[in-house]
Amino acid sequence: MIRILYFSTAHADLGDDGVEAIVAQSQKANADRGVTGALAYNGRNFCQVLEGEEPVVRELIKTIEKDPRHGGFKILDEKQIESRYFTDWTMKRVSDLDFGEVINAMKA
Repeated sequence: MIRILYFSTAHADLGDDGVEAIVAQSQKANADRGVTGALAYNGRNFCQVLEGEEPVVRELIKTIEKDPRHGGFKILDEKQIESRYFTDWTMKRVSDLDFGEVINAMKA
């Protein structure tokens, strides 16, 4: 399995309703894919960690990178893992302005 952390900047017209729609859609799609993770959003930027089987996560990353609701996509870190950090979350929304909860998953 693999864990990947990325950062991007939301387009100015993406409001909180748009972010909630992303989370809801991701929760269902990730459950179908066997992907877990968390998404932090501070009103301007996204920081997300995804984990699961490597081919599935890499394909999902390609899809996310092309999403027109954000730009400046950059993978910050990735690593091979033997167990999940977000075992109970197909997509957890971190509502705190601090990205620490998402970033700290890379230390696990």
